[in-house]
Amino acid sequence: MAGSISGLFVDVFEIGTRGNYNIASEFGKYHVDTLFLDSTTSPVALICYNNVKPKWDIFEANHNIYQSQTGTQGGEVESFKSMLRNMPINVDDWQSKIKGVYAINTPRFKALFPDGKKSLNNGKQGNRVKAVLALITTIGADASLATIKATIQAFYTAMLAAFNHKDSAKLMTQIDSSDLEVSRINMCIEIEGNFGLLKTENKANPSLSAKYFNVALFSNSLQTSFDKEVKAKSTKNILQRTFVNPLTQQVRFINSSDTTVHAFLSARRAGLVGLVFVIIPPLSDAKYFLKDMGDNTTEKFLNIYNTDTKIKAILTIKVV
Repeated sequence: MAGSISGLFVDVFEIGTRGNYNIASEFGKYHVDTLFLDSTTSPVALICYNNVKPKWDIFEANHNIYQSQTGTQGGEVESFKSMLRNMPINVDDWQSKIKGVYAINTPRFKALFPDGKKSLNNGKQGNRVKAVLALITTIGADASLATIKATIQAFYTAMLAAFNHKDSAKLMTQIDSSDLEVSRINMCIEIEGNFGLLKTENKANPSLSAKYFNVALFSNSLQTSFDKEVKAKSTKNILQRTFVNPLTQQVRFINSSDTTVHAFLSARRAGLVGLVFVIIPPLSDAKYFLKDMGDNTTEKFLNIYNTDTKIKAILTIKVV
């Protein structure tokens, strides 16, 4: 997972579950369940369980809400898209009936369809909704088109409802996602605290603490290698972190494309290439010092910029 780099003084549990709520759920459940098993015989396990269980419950509740809302959003979006896919059939029917009243070359017909069927059948979703409303408005009080106007109005009412439901569902998903992210971080803070308590309890034999953490699952989520594709003339963030040894830290770049890439540190995720950067030549494999890409004490984001105007950059980045 991009950005999941462990360090000596970072919350590796927060970093390791960042961007993957399923991993966070599985890892948190394992931690809570194993602590509960020992909570009646181990005082420190009971303390740790009481620390993390409330935060785990909130996270899981938000996770379930988010998954449900994501499904709802998918359904709403698909419902609206289905209307758009079938819309050309409706538009053909509307035009056919209107042609029965106004010939295709008359000013009235041209006023109703100034650009033919283009605005109704093509373009952005919101513009297509507006195009239907424009047709209804142009028909106005024309008694000869009253019947077809009612048909179009019924379609527009259903279309607008589907469009609004889709956007409302997306907004709710964003809200649920924000709540879920906060609860994930809060849970990870407690897991990090428990890690310290358990290490202290078992400082003579640290491996005894391992049974409370799904080490295999977590090690898979803490990747130090990133495969990235960067569009022409575009910048992409690789990771955000504070390195323990920024002056000696190296990063390996494997450029598999016939493009030149600049690697640089930035104070912002969407930062621009400044005066300090390293040049990654086309079809190359080499290591570079982090200090040559910027000042890691103030610039926490490692970014790459594809200089080519046409070719997509394909890279593997490894923290070594």
